[in-house]
Amino acid sequence: MKSCEWFVANSIHPLRELHRMVNFRNAGSANVAGRTFARGRLVTALALAIGMAGMATAASAQGSVVNGWATTRTLVPYTADASFNGYASSQEPVSIVVTLKLRNKDVLDSYTKELFRPGSPSYHQFLSSQESTATFAPTQQQAQAVADYLTGQGFTNVKIASNRLLVTADGTVGAANAAFRTAIGHFTRHGRDGIANTQNAQIPSALNGAVDQVLGLQTLYQARTFSLPASQLRPAYTVVSVTGNSAAHAYYPQEFATVYDAGTTPTASNTTVAILGWGSMTNAVNDLKQLESGQGLTAVATSIVSTTTKSSSDDSGQGEWGMDAQAIRGISGGVKTLIFYTDGGTYSSRTGSSGASNSGLLQVINKAVSANSAKVINMSWGLPECDGSPGFADSAFQLGVTQGQTFSAATGDNGSYPCPVGSSAPENGSYGSKTTLSVNYPASSPYVVATGGTTLNTTASDAYVSEASWPYSGGGVSGSEATPSWQSSSYPHREVPDVAFDADWTNSPIIVYFTASSTSGISQSGYYTNGGTSLASPLFVGAWARLESANSNGLGFAAPALYAYSSQYPFHDVTTGNNGYYAAGAGRDNATGWGSFDIQAANTFIAGTPGFITATNNP
Repeated sequence: MKSCEWFVANSIHPLRELHRMVNFRNAGSANVAGRTFARGRLVTALALAIGMAGMATAASAQGSVVNGWATTRTLVPYTADASFNGYASSQEPVSIVVTLKLRNKDVLDSYTKELFRPGSPSYHQFLSSQESTATFAPTQQQAQAVADYLTGQGFTNVKIASNRLLVTADGTVGAANAAFRTAIGHFTRHGRDGIANTQNAQIPSALNGAVDQVLGLQTLYQARTFSLPASQLRPAYTVVSVTGNSAAHAYYPQEFATVYDAGTTPTASNTTVAILGWGSMTNAVNDLKQLESGQGLTAVATSIVSTTTKSSSDDSGQGEWGMDAQAIRGISGGVKTLIFYTDGGTYSSRTGSSGASNSGLLQVINKAVSANSAKVINMSWGLPECDGSPGFADSAFQLGVTQGQTFSAATGDNGSYPCPVGSSAPENGSYGSKTTLSVNYPASSPYVVATGGTTLNTTASDAYVSEASWPYSGGGVSGSEATPSWQSSSYPHREVPDVAFDADWTNSPIIVYFTASSTSGISQSGYYTNGGTSLASPLFVGAWARLESANSNGLGFAAPALYAYSSQYPFHDVTTGNNGYYAAGAGRDNATGWGSFDIQAANTFIAGTPGFITATNNP
């Protein structure tokens, strides 16, 4: 609502003079006191804006109500290319996640814009997790009403997330069918078994103002990582002989700090970084330690945080999480702490990983948001919008943006064609249906940095020469996610990618260490080459973490600033190659975004540009 946006911008206008007086980059006690006072004024102003917008927000929250039941955003998934194997037994177990609607959404949208509008009195006034929860999350009463409803329907282990955005529960198919007025069937799709609801999920009208989605009713569509599977990994010494390309160059993780010119930019030792995924992360942590020991690198602190107390036997993602960690460690020079967030899920060759479903992924994402410990967060996975439910995690991502967090997601390894061909999903490094252009989520979220892939060209001593679009770099136009305020577009929807870093596992792969594991498919311990946009995303994450540390973790969500200063920021503009449909060209494009960037030059630019971090350039 434009009137709401005007009120938010103007109701906090008195902070402008205060912000001019306070030097937010000064760590002195006077500055801390000033910042505390400013935050108090800001929160008060938000409360006033919320009061004014409350009636409109409440009215817009109502959905369609028929015979005492209201619709949710959980619709019947696409199953035309799946085989129906009969309805699920009422006694079969099912775990569900009910997501609740954010409160004061109009004010939140306005505040999200104001956070990154140079000259705004709320510019970079990031909220704590407690403040974002108190201001925009569902109320305790709303969450408890949902919890009570689930308990009354026979669900057990009912839990409310700390930021009240999710209510999780365990139950049976029979309980889910009754609670959400649906039916659940068994399906087989692309060689995988799963369940899916055959009717749109509904909730009692009394809960209509609170409930947004019901996840867990389908497991047929699952995210996948964007790198080489274990069966295709090659020992590092084969990089040239296998490709037959004498120009092929493989890079140990720490070499990327030279390639992308970290120069004298401090390491990311003041910034906590996270990796989001599923299953067991234990081998990935051990692989990082082996690399650090073998390459003479100082070990970084690590921790594994799970959304469940259950231990996981799912080690299928070792090659992914291990590469993520080593790439981040290498280009960042070392982080304060590297947190591995996981769902602790289980794995089946027929059903896949329980953590790769939307319900498992959202719990992991929300865990990172509610904790608000990591300021830069990597997601080297996704699923095509034509397959899944784009937007299922946007509420959590938006809360993260208000807290100054940057999420980065790989755009995918199927170019501009990630959708299935007939009954087969495309493998990484190949195109899917060339009759359907699509993009992957969560890269398409307006609250996430979408990182595409390039083929890297350097000298033998790792000096940067150029990059070209990797042919399988995901990119294009979302079919549903709105164009963000910070992205100028001729399309009505979000365009990806925003940036692009090395991804080519054939000509410019990373060299990483993996420990042998019979469950992950890695047969022998040693160094291997890998890549994909699953490499590109952690490279951006490590580079951005380095800039965050150099600037007292004051940058916040990366995308708005990268676009606002695109004509001045030291991007490596990628102008050659394509991703199957979109060609790289001068400026931003849907193959490589703005390209990669020179870390040292970026840090120098930020330091010399008032307004990149603080609002000292207020009009």
